[in-house]
Parts: sequence; C-alpha cells; structure tokens
Amino acid sequence: MKKRIVVQEELYDIRNSLNSLGYEVVDINENNEVEAIVYMADGYDIEYHNNLTNMNNGINMSNNKGTILINAKGKTCEEIDKIIKRRLYSPLFD
Repeated sequence: MKKRIVVQEELYDIRNSLNSLGYEVVDINENNEVEAIVYMADGYDIEYHNNLTNMNNGINMSNNKGTILINAKGKTCEEIDKIIKRRLYSPLFD
C-alpha cells in the first residue's frame, strides 16, 4: 500500500518526484490519514496548522501513528523520502 502524504501545492517538483517514488499525494482537505505533510515555510506560518493535532492535548504517539511535518527548505526529494521512511526529522529547528 502506498504511503499517503500531503505536499504543499506550489512544490510541483517535489510533489512529482515523491509521486514517482511511489507516494500517494493527496489534498489536505480530503481528511485522509497521512504519513507526512511537506511544506516550504520559515517555520512560523504553516498553511496547514488548523489540520494538525495539538500535541499539548496529551496524545499518545507510542503507536508510531501521526503525521510528521517536513519543511522542504534546503532538502532534496531523496532527503524527504528518508525522513518519511525513518519517521525521524533532525534537527528539530534548522
């Protein structure tokens, strides 16, 4: 089964590259459970913030479920692919 991800609409090259790597790129408004949201921002203005879980609500993430946010700034498609597969994004603040 393909991993579902959201890619910010303006990131056409990344969207196409990840799609060719086998990811199913879906729209954020479709209310799908997704593995990752790939966006390009300075970290302060994330377009999809209303669709995300507030981690201050005490959500248990030990089941390895949830969506990882990936800022595409300065990253190649291959780097983004590794982040999604490993579910590890470090450092937290670039």
